[in-house]
Amino acid sequence: MMKEALILTIDGGTQSTKVAIFDLFGNEVCAETVQLKPLCLSDDGRAEHPADDLWESLQQACKGLFRSFQGDIHAITGVGLGSIRCCRALVKEDGTLASPVQNWMDIRLSAPYEHEDDAVRYVTTATGYLTFRLTGETRDTRANYVGPWPLDPSTLGWYEDTERFTAYDTPRDMLFELVDPATILGTVTEKASKVTGIPEGLPVISTANDKAVEALGSGLRQDGTILVSLGTYITSMMVGDSNDSDAHAYWSNPGAL
Repeated sequence: MMKEALILTIDGGTQSTKVAIFDLFGNEVCAETVQLKPLCLSDDGRAEHPADDLWESLQQACKGLFRSFQGDIHAITGVGLGSIRCCRALVKEDGTLASPVQNWMDIRLSAPYEHEDDAVRYVTTATGYLTFRLTGETRDTRANYVGPWPLDPSTLGWYEDTERFTAYDTPRDMLFELVDPATILGTVTEKASKVTGIPEGLPVISTANDKAVEALGSGLRQDGTILVSLGTYITSMMVGDSNDSDAHAYWSNPGAL
């Protein structure tokens, strides 16, 4: 008899890392939440996730999840990865952090990246960093790039115009390849499997960003409905059919239904 397929989901937020297993009808099989450590806040406007908290909390949450999971781990068919938007991760060649992840409230996120440490090999987001840790691939969802990145708002790819791109002071080879949500980012490596318990070889699938995923998961549709999200960041969201580059009171980014 064919096993009932299951999906492992990763939901990184500002205050906690949550992982869950669902069946294909959206029923939660089991879940685990690990609270993040308090942000390191400084008088000069910096806001950092201490040490390697995003990755370490994910390891801890996964181990707790599999301790409570009573089903067949081999029925899990893939991993959906979502995490906090607007963060910046400075990553070394080996995939470890060169410095703590800059939270979306960090003043440095109001300006393009400035290269100050030669240990930094890649500049990416929270989803990009976790993708690298899980799969070893330098790929990331284009839906998580909000803020001062050399991203063309029309194509949602890196600027091809050299002058526009170089204005952001980030060499192209330091940036990850951008992919659409619902794209396979890579597969779980043996190393990542050992520290998380996620079966080696499972495909890791890109989603959007935490707010967009929240909206879609809440059933938001293009019917005039607005979702008010009362998280660490309070916002309202609705679904549109175009990207308005001249908007002043809101911004658009892909939710990837």
